[in-house]
Amino acid sequence: MTMPPSLWPDCMLEGHSRMEIVSVRIGVEADIPRVRQVSDVIARSFSFENFARTRMITAILEITRNALQHGRGGRAYFQAERKAEHTWLKVVVEDQGDGLPDDSVFVKSRRPFRANLSQSRGMGLGLTGVQSLADSFDLRSSKEGTTAELAFQTSVPARELESRVEDVREKLGDLSATDPVAELSRQNRELAEAMAERELLIDEVHHRTGNNLSLIISFIQLSKRNAKEEETREAMAQLEARVHSVAKVHQELQRAHLGERISLLPLLENVARHAQDAFSNPEFDISISVFGDNANVVGAAAIDLGLIVNELVTNSYKHAFAGRQQGKVQIAFERGPDDEYWELSVQDDGGGIPEDMKPERSDSLGWRMVRAMATRHAGKITTSGEKGFRTSIKFPPEFASAGRDTSGSASSAE
Repeated sequence: MTMPPSLWPDCMLEGHSRMEIVSVRIGVEADIPRVRQVSDVIARSFSFENFARTRMITAILEITRNALQHGRGGRAYFQAERKAEHTWLKVVVEDQGDGLPDDSVFVKSRRPFRANLSQSRGMGLGLTGVQSLADSFDLRSSKEGTTAELAFQTSVPARELESRVEDVREKLGDLSATDPVAELSRQNRELAEAMAERELLIDEVHHRTGNNLSLIISFIQLSKRNAKEEETREAMAQLEARVHSVAKVHQELQRAHLGERISLLPLLENVARHAQDAFSNPEFDISISVFGDNANVVGAAAIDLGLIVNELVTNSYKHAFAGRQQGKVQIAFERGPDDEYWELSVQDDGGGIPEDMKPERSDSLGWRMVRAMATRHAGKITTSGEKGFRTSIKFPPEFASAGRDTSGSASSAE
């Protein structure tokens, strides 16, 4: 249980002390459950709540599995630290591998954390997740091996650190006398309970968010009805459509049990239908059709695409059909040739725009929003105004994944 010399130099700093708790060998697959047991005992002894304990154990297991699978094993060192008035649990995992590939690039910061690693060796798949789970994360690598350092801040007062360390050492001493299978079963059960509790809290947050969005839309509609100026009513209608786009994505996420990805075409159909309801009247009949390749996108991307489509359709209603009572708008989301990209397009059959006009460079709020949201997902915007006005945004192939085979399906918001 000797600590690596590289871990000790800063122990002499004023207001800073470090105490070794235990070290665990990582040599075979059977050592991973042992790391999990030790992590659980330490987390409980330092009063981590259920979710924080789950977060800590998950991060430690990810790093130790990397050390075993890609670094030919090593050792995990558990420490307690006092820095000024704060106390921390620190886990240092050293492996005996050849280090990370030469073309690996690490950007070490709290968030975001990016790792561009050679995937041929399968390394680094969980590093971004570890960065998110740990309060502090650092990685050092050379031809002699890789050292990962994870730290988690505790609520233990600095004056109690030594007594907590002594207590956890005693508990770890008793751990060897327990049935490892029974202990692992208990930990699995409690982790499952902790995750269920987390899901319940998330469900409650989303329920309240949905209610709040509905209330906001109601306030906007009330203000729009009471507005006397046409310009005010128009601004309120645009705001209502934007909030409604966000609310629709939220509803889709709830229907999918808050999954990470949702089907895009049904969402765009809802956005189109609401835009038509908001802007059409008996004297102004604009039909909107939605078609393309069915695809799934993450929730954040779905919100952005819903807002983009809402802005572009709103622009068509406002500018494309001057002096006309009828018109058409087509919304499409399709795969590019050879699956090289995904393309979102919104096209109307209105009067178009002059050839030298570049609306995508406009400084208006709407176009600034469209540019910002497209750029967030590496989208490239082009426009044309020869036959009506068309906006195209091309996204990289990983932006979406194929959904159910409904390619070529179309729906209308007429």
